Amino acid sequence: MGRRHTRKLLVEGKEDVYAIASLMSAHTPWGDTRDDWPVLIEDVDGVTGLLSDHMIPTYLKSSETDILGMVVDANESCAGRWQRICDLCRPAFPDMPKALPSGGLICDNAEGHRLGVWIMPDNRTRGMLETLLAFLVPDQKDPLWQHAQRATDEARGLKAPYRAQHSDKAKVHTWLAWQDPPGQPLGLALKSKCLDPRSPHAAPFVGWFLQLYRLERSTARKQGPRR
Repeated sequence: MGRRHTRKLLVEGKEDVYAIASLMSAHTPWGDTRDDWPVLIEDVDGVTGLLSDHMIPTYLKSSETDILGMVVDANESCAGRWQRICDLCRPAFPDMPKALPSGGLICDNAEGHRLGVWIMPDNRTRGMLETLLAFLVPDQKDPLWQHAQRATDEARGLKAPYRAQHSDKAKVHTWLAWQDPPGQPLGLALKSKCLDPRSPHAAPFVGWFLQLYRLERSTARKQGPRR
């Protein structure tokens, strides 16, 4: 029988689950299997599912959830994402601020429950998880990383069909396609250090996560969670 998780994080997709788990395993004690993780990270069928009328309210009403966090991509509108989240959460958390704090939301209510919100990449600008992860390429001046960015832009000019809002995703995965082994998923790329989980660029998100879930910061270097 698996452990009962009262600390939960909602994310848009499965790759987000393992990317965040691998990132956080470099900063706090983390189990090898999902049952042993200190926080249950769940993907909920994309942003449409996460921000549906029922998903967040159901979790907020659950007696099995003490701390609920959510990570969503801003895409083209961080303000729009925040407004939708506020509409869904204010019945349970009436003291939510009008504007999302730059360091992410951490809010407690009268019932002793805690809510956390982080809108990728930085609670302010357009983008997504990969926008943050692009800054975790170990050497931003690496000619190969520079070439991956140019090649992706050139492919767009050659009618590559990916949407402009997914440019950062395309650049990160182009970079990973040229590593050894090629095409690692984001979680494995963080585990293998193709993306640096200890980059200073990750510090604001890591700090928010640790504070939200009241986790210890570790100094030992971890290998990352198993799938």
